[in-house]
Amino acid sequence: MGGYALTTDEEFVWRVGRGEVTLRRAGDAWTVKYTAVGRLLGPRQVLYEALHRDPTHAAWEVMARVVHVTRDEEDGVRAGRSAVQWLKAQPPPAKSDPAVSQ
Repeated sequence: MGGYALTTDEEFVWRVGRGEVTLRRAGDAWTVKYTAVGRLLGPRQVLYEALHRDPTHAAWEVMARVVHVTRDEEDGVRAGRSAVQWLKAQPPPAKSDPAVSQ
């Protein structure tokens, strides 16, 4: 089946067929979302969503979602590796200074 990655500063997207697995920062955590177009080409629906504090777990989640969709472990490993490269390129989350916010 095969898939490909689309990346921006805000998100990593792995598209495969009519589905897409998206990884993006949510504060100090990461969300992984699997969406797909309906059988009659209806609007995109969220079929799975998870929140991870550890970026490694988020990359594993991307890999697992792609394997689930494609039923191809090699494609999942490629997606996971691409997600890790994208995660490593991301800046660390901005931490608020408690002295400033008081």
